[in-house]
Amino acid sequence: MTRTTPLTPDSATPDSQTAAPSASTTRSSAPPDVLTRLTLLLLAALTIMAGATIAPALPAMTAHFAGQPNAALLVKLTLTIVGLAIALSAPLSGVLADRFGRRPVLIGALLLYALGGTSGLIVSSLGELLIGRVVLGLAVAGTMTAGGALINDLFSGPERGKFLSHQAAFTSFGGAVLLPLGGLLAGVSWRAPFAIYFVALLLLPLVLRLPRGVTVSEVGGQAEGKPQWAAIGVVYALALAYMVIFYLMPAQGPFLMKFLGASPAATGLLLGAFTLTAAITSLTYSRFSGRFDPRVVSALGFGLVAGGWAVVSQGPTIAAVVPGLIVAGLGGGLVLPNLYIWLADITPTAWRGRVVAGMSSAVFLGQFLSPLLLTAPAAHPAHGFVWGALAAVVLGAALLAFSLAGSRLRGAA
Repeated sequence: MTRTTPLTPDSATPDSQTAAPSASTTRSSAPPDVLTRLTLLLLAALTIMAGATIAPALPAMTAHFAGQPNAALLVKLTLTIVGLAIALSAPLSGVLADRFGRRPVLIGALLLYALGGTSGLIVSSLGELLIGRVVLGLAVAGTMTAGGALINDLFSGPERGKFLSHQAAFTSFGGAVLLPLGGLLAGVSWRAPFAIYFVALLLLPLVLRLPRGVTVSEVGGQAEGKPQWAAIGVVYALALAYMVIFYLMPAQGPFLMKFLGASPAATGLLLGAFTLTAAITSLTYSRFSGRFDPRVVSALGFGLVAGGWAVVSQGPTIAAVVPGLIVAGLGGGLVLPNLYIWLADITPTAWRGRVVAGMSSAVFLGQFLSPLLLTAPAAHPAHGFVWGALAAVVLGAALLAFSLAGSRLRGAA
C-alpha cells in the first residue's frame, strides 16, 4: 500500500508534464505562520457550519412550517439547497480567485456568509428562508474555493497533504462542536441556531492579513502542463458520490434519531460524535500522509462508511446506532482528505482556483442530491442508509480495482 503517484491508467505522470513555475512564483519561500494556518482552518470550518448549525433544528422547523405546502421536503431542502447554490456558483468563484487573487474573494464571501446565514432569524416563510440559504451557498462557494486554492499556493508535497488532513480534522472538530451547540439552541427555538452565522464577521480581520495568492497573470507567461481532465473527472465523480452517501446523517439522521426517540439535544450530540470520529481519523492519518496511495486509502474509507451505514440501518435503538456512526465516521475521515490530496497532485498552478471550484461543485452537488437520491419514507427513515451502504461498497470496490489496474500498467511500463 506504498503510495504511488495517483493517476488514471491513461494519464501522464507529473514528470512528463512541462515544468511548473518556480517556487517563488507559486508560493512564499517562508512557510505560512501559525496565524495564517489558523485562519485557513477557520475558513474551512465555515463549510460544515453552513449545514451542521441547523441540522438538529430540522424537525422543529418542519413542525413550525407544517401548514405550508410540501413543508417536510422544503425543510430538508433548506439544508441541501446550500449545496446546489455552491455547485452552480463555485466555478465563477474559481475564475474570480484565479483572476483577482484569493483574498478579495474571501472578504466578499464572508460578508455574504453573515448576511445569508443569519436570515433565518427574521424570515417568515420557507420561501424566504430558502433564498437566504441560497445566499449562504454563494458565500460558501467563495470561502471554499478561494481558501482551497490558497492552501495549494502556500503548501506543496507531503506538507500539503499533511495540512489538508489537518484541515479535514479541524472541519470535523468544528462539526463536533457546532452540532451539539445547534441541538441545544434548537431546544430553545428553531431560529436560535441561525445566530451562530454571525461568527463569519469575526474572521474578517484575520482574512485581511492573508496573502493575496497566485493569479493567472503571475504564471501566465510560464510554461506549464494542462490539467489531466480524465483523472480530475474521476476525482470529481467520486467526491460527488461520496457526499451523496456521507450526507445521509446530517440530512436524514435527525429524522431517524427522532423516530428512535432522541431529543434535539441528544440528536446534536450524536451527530457531533459522528463528526468527532471523522476528525480524530483525519488528524491521526495526517501523520502518515504521503506514504500511501490516496486512492487505496479512499477505497478503505468507502468500505468503512458502508459498514457503518449497514449498522445504522438495522439499529432498533439509539444505543444500537452509535457503533455504526463511529465506524462511518472513521471512513469519512479518510475519503475526502485523500481525494483532495489526489486532486492537488494533478492540478497545474494556474488552474488551482478553477479546479478546486469544480471539486467544490461536486462535493456540494452531492449534498443537494443526497436526500433526493437516497430518500426514505417517514415511517421507515432508515431505508436511505441501506442504499447508502450498498453504494459505498460498490464505489470502494471500483476505486480499489482502479488503483490496482493503474499500478499494474505503471509496473509494465
